[in-house]
Amino acid sequence: MLIKAGRGFATAIEESQSDAERFAMWLNVEGPAHWERQRRVRTEKLNIDRSALVRKQMQMTADGRPPSTVDERKAVTRSERAVQHAEDCLRQLRRWAIEYQRVLALFRAGLGPLSTYVDQIVPAAVVSLNRMAQAIDSYISISPEKVDPSIGGALGSDDGVSKPLIDADSASAMRRGGSDSLAGADPNE
Repeated sequence: MLIKAGRGFATAIEESQSDAERFAMWLNVEGPAHWERQRRVRTEKLNIDRSALVRKQMQMTADGRPPSTVDERKAVTRSERAVQHAEDCLRQLRRWAIEYQRVLALFRAGLGPLSTYVDQIVPAAVVSLNRMAQAIDSYISISPEKVDPSIGGALGSDDGVSKPLIDADSASAMRRGGSDSLAGADPNE
């Protein structure tokens, strides 16, 4: 279980570091390139819309009045906002790229102890647990030595019947009153 958990943690740590690095790459390279392209495309569209507005303003209607340029002005305003949005996004990306480097350093510092734990402590714990399991297995596998029957050990009986460790004669001698013959005698005598 520990090995499986350790592998899972190691995979999660590697994926999170990879995702963080990938986002840093996007924030520093791909994002600015995307918004730079968008700014260029939107600026070109703005120039086209301004040219259309100028052309429309130079035309005259059949009655000699200038034509309505409401649609062209709205298109120019939308294009100006789009260019402004692209420039804002580009500025924000540059600002966040700097901030993200600080956050990424804190993230890496926070993952350091967990990574050390997964890389060093968990394998050491697994080795220690394996040694303990081997010691317990070897302890359990040792059969108890047979005790000499002349000593009166219960483990040494070959007939399967356990013998008492103390025989009846020595048990009576160990009573407080002494032997059985003195059992009825007066203790004060």
